[in-house]
Amino acid sequence: MDDVIIAGGGIGGLTAALSLRRAGFPVRVFESVDRIQALGVGINLLPHAVRELDALGLAEELASSGLTPTTLAYFTKRGESIWDEPRGLAAGYRWPQISIHRGELHTILHAATVADIGADRIHTGCHLERFAATSSGVEATFIDRRTGAVSATASGSMLIACDGIHSVARRHFYPDEGMPKWNGSLLWRGLAEGQPVFDGRTMVWAGHPRQKFVLYPLQDLPEGRQQLNFIAELRTDDTELLQREDWNQPGELDDFLPQFEDWTF
Repeated sequence: MDDVIIAGGGIGGLTAALSLRRAGFPVRVFESVDRIQALGVGINLLPHAVRELDALGLAEELASSGLTPTTLAYFTKRGESIWDEPRGLAAGYRWPQISIHRGELHTILHAATVADIGADRIHTGCHLERFAATSSGVEATFIDRRTGAVSATASGSMLIACDGIHSVARRHFYPDEGMPKWNGSLLWRGLAEGQPVFDGRTMVWAGHPRQKFVLYPLQDLPEGRQQLNFIAELRTDDTELLQREDWNQPGELDDFLPQFEDWTF
């Protein structure tokens, strides 16, 4: 059986690799970066996602590396309660919702993929450049993004594109589509340590459509403290990306803190 080629070694690509391997398909993963590492801040896995990860045998490890929230609560910018509702198991689902550091999720998926398919079948420094159909499937060419030199070629029964918002594969089929449409939201995301909010298992959304603040716990820490993930969001009237978005760009407090300083809970 010919390999299934997966372009992208992020959360989607590694989950696809694990699922296909468990179904008996040989897979090879090609990732743009030179080294897969734990990056990012918090992420929420909803029950339908946890169901799929549970089928891969990962739910217990993920839950122990994060927290399972039981409540989502909405507030005004003055801390006035609007609405709250149960989440995950508390809402009657068979699987929990899991709040976890994205780097932890990626690390767990990567370790499981290495164990299942072997480290030699995960290729880094390989950015999808082009692909073409063949009589038996597809042939893909990958390059080193820094030099532009070809770093790998691969033939397989199919190519699965998990290569992100600026997907080369998508552009192949929709060359005139242009940049992604933007809703005008700017998000400053980060981690902090502090005392639990409410019961330590509550996600807080506060504000209104043009400005909101989100807070939820990721881990219990010693002395009753928690690691907290926060998002400060401001909406603009722009709908066109003037430059490529960057989720690893350092933020400046002066860019968003003044707009939130009069929020009192």
